[in-house]
Amino acid sequence: MPEVDKGVMRPNLNTMPNDQQLSIEPDGNANKEYLESKRSNYHIVVPDDDDDKEEDVVFLGETLHSELSGPSKRPRVVEAPPPLGGSGVEVVVLIESDDEQTKPQDEANNADTTVPDLEKRIKKRDVSLVERFTEEEIKMHIKSLHEEGSVELKDIETCQLCGEGQLLFPPPPLYCSLCNFRIEDKSSYYSPQETIISSGVQHQICSPCYDRSRRKKFTFSGVDIVKANMLKYNNADNQDIENWVACESCGKWQHQICGLYNVDKDIDKTSDYICPHCLLEERKSNNNNNMGVHENTDLGAKDLPETILSDFIEKRLTRRLKEERHQTAETTGKSIDDVSLPDDLTLRVVFSADKISHVNKTFSDFLHNEHYPSQFPYRSKVILLFQKVEGVDVCVFAMIVQEFGSECSQPNKRSVYIGYLDSVKYFRPERVTFSGEALRTFVFHEILIGYLEYCKFRGFTTGYIWACPPQKGQDYIMYSHPKTQQTPNTQKLRQWSVFFLPLFIYVWYVSMLDKAKEQRVVTNDTNLYDRFFVSTCNSTAARLPYFEGSFWSFNAELLSQKIESQVQNIVKSLSKRALKGSNSKDADDTKNVHLMHELGKLISDQKEDLIVVDLHYTCTRCSEPILSGLRWFCKRCKNLHLCQRCHDLEEELPGEHTHTMNGEEKHSLLEVVRNIQSTTEDNDVILGNNTFESRQMFLSFSQKHNYCFDTLRRAKHSSMMILHHLHTSNKLHHSQKISSGGLLQVVTCMACEKDVSRTIYYTCLLCSSYLACTSCYNNKNVLRLLHLFPVVPSTQGIPPRTVGALEILQALLHAHACRPTATGSCSYPKCSVVKTLFNHSEVCEKQPGACNTCINLGRIISIHAYHCQDPNCSIPRCR
Repeated sequence: MPEVDKGVMRPNLNTMPNDQQLSIEPDGNANKEYLESKRSNYHIVVPDDDDDKEEDVVFLGETLHSELSGPSKRPRVVEAPPPLGGSGVEVVVLIESDDEQTKPQDEANNADTTVPDLEKRIKKRDVSLVERFTEEEIKMHIKSLHEEGSVELKDIETCQLCGEGQLLFPPPPLYCSLCNFRIEDKSSYYSPQETIISSGVQHQICSPCYDRSRRKKFTFSGVDIVKANMLKYNNADNQDIENWVACESCGKWQHQICGLYNVDKDIDKTSDYICPHCLLEERKSNNNNNMGVHENTDLGAKDLPETILSDFIEKRLTRRLKEERHQTAETTGKSIDDVSLPDDLTLRVVFSADKISHVNKTFSDFLHNEHYPSQFPYRSKVILLFQKVEGVDVCVFAMIVQEFGSECSQPNKRSVYIGYLDSVKYFRPERVTFSGEALRTFVFHEILIGYLEYCKFRGFTTGYIWACPPQKGQDYIMYSHPKTQQTPNTQKLRQWSVFFLPLFIYVWYVSMLDKAKEQRVVTNDTNLYDRFFVSTCNSTAARLPYFEGSFWSFNAELLSQKIESQVQNIVKSLSKRALKGSNSKDADDTKNVHLMHELGKLISDQKEDLIVVDLHYTCTRCSEPILSGLRWFCKRCKNLHLCQRCHDLEEELPGEHTHTMNGEEKHSLLEVVRNIQSTTEDNDVILGNNTFESRQMFLSFSQKHNYCFDTLRRAKHSSMMILHHLHTSNKLHHSQKISSGGLLQVVTCMACEKDVSRTIYYTCLLCSSYLACTSCYNNKNVLRLLHLFPVVPSTQGIPPRTVGALEILQALLHAHACRPTATGSCSYPKCSVVKTLFNHSEVCEKQPGACNTCINLGRIISIHAYHCQDPNCSIPRCR
């Protein structure tokens, strides 16, 4: 505990017994300069024990009762630090009984004995993420704050970390009720009085709309508001102030955000916050005294539950980054060590739950003749990418998707909808790849391609992407983006300029899809207009996929309502030719034709933004995905693919597998067997929490708590708090599941004893009781030499998928003892494969470790030997 003069120290009310009165008075020996500052020094006096009279202690304007059940403390978490000079603030108040005598000065000098030693005080910490930092990370954090803020401390009221004084959060987003544009942060607006607001909805009108309007009254939610009675406000007045916190060791004040202080972990205000500067000194002292560093209980991004999806994308991204690093080094002529690689990337699915999309009743009734469903079940998922920046897991990318499986009705069956993508520009390192694009773009592309590949493996056939940029000042997922991160317009979003090639413009999403086609993840891409509105006789709204909040579904609902109210005029206005071309027979068909006509005009203006992706080949004739049977294709005609049914219909002569090109030239057709998953059943981990229930809920949650990403310091703190809420929510969801009667068996990793009940793990296919967490599976190679694990991890209650090596292991003993028969072949499964491996190992002349076939056989024998119980086993190298 630092001291200014002997016997003078800052008060710590938490160290006083509850049955004693505490008196605080300025020490006459204290330096006058310190008394006038907010770090004033005090002389602590402890009264006699025999005075049980209830008294109050007033410190910095706050009343603390001496008989509280818990320990009392001075207010160290405030909206602003105490002002200079103490003017108007009652800093020191002496409270005593008339007959009470003050203890002598020597007792005050011994007040240090009431302060717990370091080990006891350490137990009450754990409110700052900096506690878990290494010395190097603490130094980097402090340096980053100095670079982002003011280097020089202006006065005593500035933050001791960033050098700034009072900082304001951006005001919550307000939108004009007339023009729907966002009201600028420092602009004026007009709003009705609170007493006349109806339906709990706050309406406001921006100054330009208010000034231009000649109306004397406005109507909001059915209530008329007189224009002259509306009150004028300034949006800048809605800004909140960043809160402060005082260090328990040095007494200096910092912004809570700068100190990475977690207010939710100190609700009762009984924990000690230690600033980064004091932590550095403490670490040095601990090293000198061989004392352990305080163990912080903050959980990071890697501690979030893993899923099969996150494991797949994360492993794929790691592999692709290594490939990119080698390609960049080869292209630039640099050493591989000179090409930086992103560190500490963590991808997690933070929300995964089943939902139902309810179709607007008017739209559903509009298509009742075509039996259009009234609802579509789907699974909603939220995917986040974190990168550790200066010791903090910062969220740099977010994606929200909807998965409509094989159990869903048409037209959504086996479809995925990528609803929202969002990112902030804090990804490191800031370098370009071998192709000239930013590494940040490469990573985000690979995440998207990885997700599409995962969906392809599961049996999904089509993906839909709405490439719509947010308006200026609008946020999709993460709240308040950096000012330097400009929001692109639609043209810039689709186009990407390669360095030094200004005339060569690439399409952002098409660039990603070109990579996906090159990697054979995507077979074809088009747009919604060309797929459903051009050159098709089955042009009906019932073929359009329905996604809640999508551009086409929203406008289709509005148009259907409009058409229903004007149906008689529409029938008369449509030409006979239009009706004849669409095979319309009644008024419902006429309405459908008109709907597609009007909707087509809206979509054609921005058709490039509405991307349709084929994950599997689609029949050129019937436009149905080819899921099973034979796929017929032509090598000379790139985009010709026929399903078995359409091939049989077009076959001119039996056995003649050809097609006619332009009515003259015949091309040969080749066949490929298709066998896609019969179901898209998702056996992945279910993760539910209220924070990410929807995009709007998370955005409102972030706005309410001021979890901003406009600066790096705020992005660090916001990511820390979001992770805290996610971990807390996961624990709450787990406990609620148990309390509701859902018995969840505790499953632990056999190697490290980690609880894997709520995440994924690997199960040995030979001894099902042996489980390994993903960390042990990836980092402990010896496990894979002793156990046979599936390629894909599993979750609790779901049996693991088998692998081909299991049949080889089972055939090992049989094949070694098997002798040739009269027919020359053995019907035992994989017997011939194992014999081939044994024969190869006997004649292989390569050096040990140089032949992959011999290495694989050695691994199989090693696994067999570990599980074999026969002491006389005849397998070579088993014993």
